[in-house]
Amino acid sequence: MLRKKLTLFYGENKYVGYKVFILKKSYICSPKIQTMDIKDLKDQFKLRLSGVEDGTYCYSIECNKEFFELAEISDVRDGNLHLRVEMEKTEKLVVLNCHFEGDVIAPCDRCLLPVSIPMDFDTRLIVKLVPMVEEGENDDDDDIWVMDENTYELDIFHYVYESIFLELPHRIVHEDDENGNPTCDPEVMRKLEEMEKAKAEKEKEMDPRWEALKNLKLD
Repeated sequence: MLRKKLTLFYGENKYVGYKVFILKKSYICSPKIQTMDIKDLKDQFKLRLSGVEDGTYCYSIECNKEFFELAEISDVRDGNLHLRVEMEKTEKLVVLNCHFEGDVIAPCDRCLLPVSIPMDFDTRLIVKLVPMVEEGENDDDDDIWVMDENTYELDIFHYVYESIFLELPHRIVHEDDENGNPTCDPEVMRKLEEMEKAKAEKEKEMDPRWEALKNLKLD
């Protein structure tokens, strides 16, 4: 399976930098705006379940340069992607509706210079809470997880970065202009063109020994 499964955490709540506002069973959690270390960064993606009443909870998370460097998503090393998570919790089921919006930065496959890739997409993760998780229950569907009903918190860090990875285009290049010409760096494109011409010329050249065999007439 592509996606890694959840790591379960038990014990005292160790959230850092969250403020909770209760609005008729709707909860808004916003991360503190500051430079985060790795622990603080990952803590944003841990959604508490234990002791939390049934209802709708909204989380706002910024996936910035620090996130992409930690996640190591292919060649993506920068970006500014806003993630909004709406968690609908009941006794035996948790549904996460995620909306991603912003852009990520990755090298162009042609000229290797940075390309800004806009993103705007939604995902849904369904988590079933059961008395006992049997072996193999989490092997069939990446968007449906089965977890112990006593799980303390839900860690969606891997789910988030793999969702972003799956939305990346297969080929990352600068857009062509209105005339269909690449907008990549002209100097890089010139060198690439020279390399292609040199390669074509080399392929045309034939080893003299094979040329001699080519001229032989077979009876």
